[in-house]
Amino acid sequence: MEVLSKKMEDLKLEVYEVTKGKYVDFFPQRLQTTLSLKENVDKVTEDLHEAREKIENEVKNQLTLSKDVLTTLKGDLENHRCVLVILERLVQIQDNLESAASANKRQSYSEAASFLVKVDELLGTPLEGYEGIQILQALQTETCVQKEKLIYEVTEKWKSLVTWNSSDANTPDKSKQVFQLELTSGGSVLSEIIGAMETLGVLNSTLKTFGNRLNSYLFKPCIVNSTAVVKNSPSNIVIVTVNNEKTPVPPSPKQMYMNVMTIIQVLDKYFMNLTVQDGTNFLSCIGKYVSRELLELIVKECLTPAIPHNNKEMSEFEANCVEPTKCFQETLVNLKFIPGDDNALEDFVKNIDVLFVNKKSQDILVRARELMKSELHNTVRVSDEHPLGETADKEAPSGKKSRKVELASSCQLSTDTLKLPACQISVCTQQLMMLAYETLEEATQSSQECAIQLFFAVRNMFELFCRVYPTAHQKALALFPQMSAVFNNDCMFVAHHLATIGHQFNRSLPQDVQATFVDLIPKIRGLGTDTMLKQLNSQKDIMREYLKAAKGFVSVSEGSNSASTEKAVKQVLHQLGHLQKVWQEILPVSQYRRSIGTLLNNVVMEICDQVVRLEDISASDATLIANLMSLIQKRAGPLMKSASDDGDVNVTIELQRNVPKWLRFTEIITLLNASLLEINDRWADGKGPLANELTASEVKQMIRALFQNTDRRSAILAKIR
Repeated sequence: MEVLSKKMEDLKLEVYEVTKGKYVDFFPQRLQTTLSLKENVDKVTEDLHEAREKIENEVKNQLTLSKDVLTTLKGDLENHRCVLVILERLVQIQDNLESAASANKRQSYSEAASFLVKVDELLGTPLEGYEGIQILQALQTETCVQKEKLIYEVTEKWKSLVTWNSSDANTPDKSKQVFQLELTSGGSVLSEIIGAMETLGVLNSTLKTFGNRLNSYLFKPCIVNSTAVVKNSPSNIVIVTVNNEKTPVPPSPKQMYMNVMTIIQVLDKYFMNLTVQDGTNFLSCIGKYVSRELLELIVKECLTPAIPHNNKEMSEFEANCVEPTKCFQETLVNLKFIPGDDNALEDFVKNIDVLFVNKKSQDILVRARELMKSELHNTVRVSDEHPLGETADKEAPSGKKSRKVELASSCQLSTDTLKLPACQISVCTQQLMMLAYETLEEATQSSQECAIQLFFAVRNMFELFCRVYPTAHQKALALFPQMSAVFNNDCMFVAHHLATIGHQFNRSLPQDVQATFVDLIPKIRGLGTDTMLKQLNSQKDIMREYLKAAKGFVSVSEGSNSASTEKAVKQVLHQLGHLQKVWQEILPVSQYRRSIGTLLNNVVMEICDQVVRLEDISASDATLIANLMSLIQKRAGPLMKSASDDGDVNVTIELQRNVPKWLRFTEIITLLNASLLEINDRWADGKGPLANELTASEVKQMIRALFQNTDRRSAILAKIR
């Protein structure tokens, strides 16, 4: 045991010195030294086994005589056994490291990776009672370095075989861009690289990077840009050339599938017969990281935009898209590029009718929103003879007039029923209504599901009208009277058509559709009415502000009061004249007269109330006030005339009809110019025209302000009661 112990110590020192010299101090080593060391280990192992046998066969017989010696010998033997385990572990590690280096030189990268993984396993298996051995830590560091070197080497080899290039073409304006993938033939080296990457755990990250570039550089340009040209050569070089465009137009599905298949076939040819450790085809591994994004791009960027906008193009779409899509998916499954249960393209083909209707509905709403946000100042005239506008009626669907005739013949009504008054509406609203008619016309020629969705798309369009229109033009509607009038007409125009559009198409739509829009009419009419009322109130405030400069018509003939009062009245008349210019051709005649009459009535009331409250009116004041009021009376008549009037208009009747306080206004003018006798005659004991417009207290107040206190005035005042 003493001899064996000495040999173990010598061997332990020798192993330590050799290992430390190679992996810590990095001294050059010879293969003969390593072989000699291995032979010494084997000899000591044999001696150890002989010692064990002697102990078991000879020493145990003398156990009763040498118990203490036996205990010591067994302890020594156990210590030597543990040292031997460590030495054997070091020898195994050394053998694997040398085998890995040798395999790497032969470019057997997969074999080298396997040896390094075994070293990792040996170093990772703990030795009980011998933690923290410094030489094992040095070997661990050496193994990590060797693994990183091997990973770097196989990665560089991969990059040299699979080369990417992206650059602008050699054109002066750089109008084209070129993407290139070059796959260099590597023979068995490619298989070794793939095997080593898989063993070392870097294959997935490599394939992920390769897949991202494949989608970005090759597949995506072919899917989103119709100018993409794909060229491949026998030497496995794929070149994709596209024009640089801000908004590229997607190609037809058939052209796109041809380009994509050209690229996939090059990949299949290059990686043919290559498999990973579990036997999976290498092209399937690439497809795992490419197919999902590729199919999503195809559906989103090419197939969805290719969906037609109307039923007439559906048959052509099925021939150019549906059939090629089925063939494309079948080819990918056969190449094992996508799994057999991947139904992304198949689901698209099955749901083509639903997608068509969804796109159609979306396009309708997008078009409607664009129309609602366009400018209002472009207008077109509509009337009963041209219910959709003078230019649009010629383009209206042919079935529309027949429906109106059919509807009218079923129930004879007055010729004025649902008559559309002549007015001007915005061109965008006219086009919006035309879009509604065209969509419902197409719904009558579509399948039941499609018809239902198109009908509700039209309903959603008018609900959108209620929200987008007032918001998009909020500032213009508040500031410009012309815009308020146009919007009011737009709302009334839409409401007018909504009253009958449902009945026109009801018989041709599915029975379970309640084809009506009448519930939207109050909301839309309310929008127009509220906007117009807000504008009228704004105009009233403007004119009221002008009249404040008259200072209540007190002492109007003194100093600067005369000029300021006259200016105030003329400003009011100018504002009314301006409104006449912008409203008379836009609003229907009756609504124009009501609107201008409302404003004029507000001015008349304001002036009348201020004049009646005056406590003292001199003769010059009375003359000036009467002249200013007569000016308003003179200008009021033309305000009641409209450019749309047929024949002569009795302005007196229109003034009395649309300006409720007009007779009161004229009576005050008469009273300002009348004598006491004339006032008494017009009062006529409370039965004359003066008594109809002014109260007794107001007449008395005017008489006291106009005339001095005389017996005659007192007599007249006594009669007025």
